[in-house]
Amino acid sequence: MSENSRNFQYLDSLRALAAIGVIIIHVATPALNMNFARHEGFWWIANLFDSAVRFAVPVFLMLSGATLIGKKYNYAEYLKRRFTRVLLPFLFWIVVYWIYRWIVLKPWQQPHNFVDIIYWAGKLFVREGVSKHFWYVYMILAIYFIVPVLSSIISKLNNNILLIFLIVWVVLNFILRNYSMNLYGWTADAWSSKLAGWALHSGYLVLGYYLSQLPIFHKTERLYAMLVFITSIASCAVLTYLFSRQAHKQDLSMYGYLKLNTIIQSVSIFLMQKDKTVNNKITLWLQKEISDFSYGIYLVHIIIIGVLYNLKFYKTFPNPLVSIPLIFSITLLASYIIILMLRKIPGGKYISG
Repeated sequence: MSENSRNFQYLDSLRALAAIGVIIIHVATPALNMNFARHEGFWWIANLFDSAVRFAVPVFLMLSGATLIGKKYNYAEYLKRRFTRVLLPFLFWIVVYWIYRWIVLKPWQQPHNFVDIIYWAGKLFVREGVSKHFWYVYMILAIYFIVPVLSSIISKLNNNILLIFLIVWVVLNFILRNYSMNLYGWTADAWSSKLAGWALHSGYLVLGYYLSQLPIFHKTERLYAMLVFITSIASCAVLTYLFSRQAHKQDLSMYGYLKLNTIIQSVSIFLMQKDKTVNNKITLWLQKEISDFSYGIYLVHIIIIGVLYNLKFYKTFPNPLVSIPLIFSITLLASYIIILMLRKIPGGKYISG
C-alpha cells in the first residue's frame, strides 16, 4: 500500500496522548508520594492514574521511529533541522528553569554574587540536569545523531528480522531490569549507566517504525489492543502495591519505561490508535493543537505544576480524584497559552518549542 493512501492522522493522536500522559505522570506523582502510608485509598487513586500513562515517554520515542526511520538523509541538513527545532528551545528553557529554580529557593539559600550563582547553577546541572524532566531531551538529542545511520540499516531489514531484533531487545531489558541507570545527573560515575539507558531506550524507535509498517488495523484488532492496555494498567497498579507492601516502602519499579509491562502498554496504545480516523471536529482540533505544541508543553509544564504545588493545591484538594484532573487541566491549559504567546512574539517560534 502506498504511503499516500494510508491515514497518518493517528500520529497526531498518539503525540497528543503522550503529551497528556507526561503531564498526568508529573501531576499524579506528588499525590502518590503524599499519600503513601497515610491514606491508602487516595494512594490507590494516584497509583491507577500513574499506571495508566506509563506509555507516555515510550510513545514519544516510538513516534520518532515511525516518522524518522526509513528515510534517506543529508546528514548536515538533517542535523540543522533537528537541532534547530529541538536544541534552540531547549537552551532557552534551561535558562528559564535556572531562573525559576533560583526564585523558589528560600531567601537564605539564594546565591547573589556572580561566582556563587555560577557555582550553584553548575551544581544544579550536575545533580539533575537543571530539571529532572530534561533527561528525555538530553537523550533524544543524543539519539538524533544516530538516526540517519539507524535509518539506513533498519530500512534494509525485513519485518521478520526486525521482529527478532525487538524480541532480543525485550529480553535484554528484562535481564537488565534491576540495572541502576542515572538518567538525570551528569556526575562522572553516571556516564556508563546513562549511555546504557539511552541505548536501551533507542529500541523504542525501532519498535515504532516496525509497528507503523504493519498492515492497516481495524476495529477488531483495536479492541484486542484495548483489552491488553487495560490489563497492563491493572497489572502495573497491583504489582506496584504488592512490591511496595513487601518492601515496606514505596516501590515504583513497575513504572520504569523499559519494564516489560510498560513495553506491552506502549505497543497496545500504539495499535489502539493506529490507522484510526477522528471525525469529530472539536476532538480533531484539540489533538492537532496539543500535538503541535507537545514539545513546548513538555518543556514548560513542570513550572506550572511547581507553582500549583507551592500554592498548596494538593493540600486544598486532597482527594486525587479531584486534584489530579484539576491540576492536570490547569497545567495543560496554562502550558498551551504560554507556548502560544511565545510563538506570537518575533522570533518566538524558535525558542518556544
